[in-house]
Amino acid sequence: MLTYKGFVAQLEYEPESDCILGEVINAQDVLIFEGKSLKDLKSRFSQVIDEYLELNRDSHKSSVTPFVGRFTICLNPDDQERVFSAAKKEAIGVQHWLNRELQFIIKKIQD
Repeated sequence: MLTYKGFVAQLEYEPESDCILGEVINAQDVLIFEGKSLKDLKSRFSQVIDEYLELNRDSHKSSVTPFVGRFTICLNPDDQERVFSAAKKEAIGVQHWLNRELQFIIKKIQD
């Protein structure tokens, strides 16, 4: 993985083209880049991020920031109590319980 200005890229070697492909995994848009060497890949990654930020700045979009892995949700009190009860019943933390349940739902949607 590579990081630059808070953005994270996942890397994968592509044997057919003998290059390394990168994809930014915490951006609001799909950002892909490639390189033949690690030096080239790092350069392309930073260039893609800088261009992405510049493009969004020029188009007067709201500030573009990378996803950081957390967000706030609001539940009605009854649902909040159900979540706490379910986590307590399994003797795990609420955050762990919510993460596990969300991963299950995401997987189900993607299949």
